[in-house]
Amino acid sequence: MKPKIILLLLLSLPVQAQTHSSAVVLLYHHVDDNTPAITSISPENFNAHLKYLSKNDFKVLPLQEIVTSLQSGKVLPEKSIAITFDDAYINIYTTAYPMMKKRGFPFTIFVATDLVGTNRHYLSWAQLAEMSDHGTLIANHTRSHTHLLRRQPDENHEEWILRITNEIEGAQTEIENHLGDVPRFFAYPYGEYNRDILALVKRLGYIGFGQQSGAIGSESDFLSLPRFPMAGTYTGMAAFKTKVNTVPMPIRHPDIDPLLAEGVVRPTLELDFLKGNYRTGELNCYGPGGKLKIEKVDENTFNILPIANVPVGRSRYNCTLPSHVGGRFHWFSQPWIRKKDDGSWYPEP
Repeated sequence: MKPKIILLLLLSLPVQAQTHSSAVVLLYHHVDDNTPAITSISPENFNAHLKYLSKNDFKVLPLQEIVTSLQSGKVLPEKSIAITFDDAYINIYTTAYPMMKKRGFPFTIFVATDLVGTNRHYLSWAQLAEMSDHGTLIANHTRSHTHLLRRQPDENHEEWILRITNEIEGAQTEIENHLGDVPRFFAYPYGEYNRDILALVKRLGYIGFGQQSGAIGSESDFLSLPRFPMAGTYTGMAAFKTKVNTVPMPIRHPDIDPLLAEGVVRPTLELDFLKGNYRTGELNCYGPGGKLKIEKVDENTFNILPIANVPVGRSRYNCTLPSHVGGRFHWFSQPWIRKKDDGSWYPEP
């Protein structure tokens, strides 16, 4: 089975306007030398990131300002950036916060509320309140940081939806009880979601944030906005400079379910370009196995063909296209989630 996913690239806006009406959202977890590498950046590298933003005319803005501007059609400053953290680890307060405060950079922490204050590794409500008083947005990351996709034994669809509704709404209530009203911004734990969860997040009135890479623009899907993860091997300055200078692929998102159906191991991604002055001959995509094959169907349509099976767990296809503005790149990332062949869930590393 090779389901095709069609992405319509909107080329009606001028390239310059597309570049300005966009932003890059960065995702961090730990800022520490002694925490798991898969979710960590060293304080030295984190400081280098902030220094680069300061010295190269980036505008680090509150996440709410970026989202509101893009939804309303307001043009953002060129090279707009938002900085976010997931999970509310203590080193955000002890290490990252002083660096951010020194530069006057706003940021957002997506908090799993059941973990707050439980031990020395997590922030307390007093620490969150202090940062909130200095302009930090404290937002929703569920109550327990559960895998939203995974049903409990003998749990039917309605019971599952009710449970994850309580996870999301319970966290929002807890945050507002401690800190007052906050925007309904929600980050998916582990970046995992499917069509049912997207529909729930929409019904509950949240803006959703994933963990797939890419820039955001007015045409982005506000139920699954991309963020560039900054951890482990992805924290070097060369890659960082490329990513913060990206602009979004101007797409009208179709109804995509990242959770692959049983038996689907090599999904095909179809990119359908509308007429415009894009350098489609320089389109490149990468995924499991390395550089993916690109098949030109017609002048505006390209199939992105896998060269290896999507692995069990979380993976993605990343596609880039050179922009006409300032040597920057358009970037699109399609996440995939594949269960084990027997239908069971994979363990976390």
